[in-house]
Amino acid sequence: MFIDSSPASTQRLSLSHSFPFSCHSGLACFNSCCRNKHLPLTPYDVLRMKRALGIHSDDFLARHTLYSLDPGTGFPIVSIKMENDGEKTCPFVSSRGCTVYSDRPTSCRLYPLARAVSVKTGSEPRKEFYYLLEAPACLGTREDKVRTVEQWVRDQGLETYLAMNDRTVDFVLRAKKALGHPLDERSLRKVLVALYNVDVFREFVVSTHLLDALNVEDDLRRRVPEEDPALLELGLIYLRRALVP
Repeated sequence: MFIDSSPASTQRLSLSHSFPFSCHSGLACFNSCCRNKHLPLTPYDVLRMKRALGIHSDDFLARHTLYSLDPGTGFPIVSIKMENDGEKTCPFVSSRGCTVYSDRPTSCRLYPLARAVSVKTGSEPRKEFYYLLEAPACLGTREDKVRTVEQWVRDQGLETYLAMNDRTVDFVLRAKKALGHPLDERSLRKVLVALYNVDVFREFVVSTHLLDALNVEDDLRRRVPEEDPALLELGLIYLRRALVP
């Protein structure tokens, strides 16, 4: 979720820039990019993947993820637990490709691009740029098909992912600035439940008076019991109240 430094300005791509790329089973490197990778998951990624698999978010996190702490913020970095097969293969890849393709994570949708954004402040528009990842073994970057970054974002169904992810990043960076120190253990548990373990968070919401305490608007209150994205919205509201002075 966080990077120490961004690429040089000459490497940055706007939405109008174009690049060559196509991935298909005819390439000798097909599926090879799904091995030996650190694949971080955003809260929205977890929400989509656990739903695609039809399992409780608690089970998804226990079976398929690892987590570490971002040293600068103390916030969790949740990533896919790779198979212990010597090649560290993604557990969701098969010989025919990704088995959760329609709900694949943000980093997989973006590839071969990466994206950096600024925190939104007031009426100022959010600043963003993209850049091509270094992947010399990827034959897809040598294909003839060319698209703009904007076309790629649209074709890969990234709009909802990026919108939800940006809201999470805004919260994390604002919380870091307001707190002035990394999360403590109690706050970390709140973040893990409210952002990543949505089914446990739902159980907490329906068994308490949290919606009343947060004075949640009627539309969000109506959607929370059944809609996971609404629950993630509520999680961000709850954490802003619970963690930010």
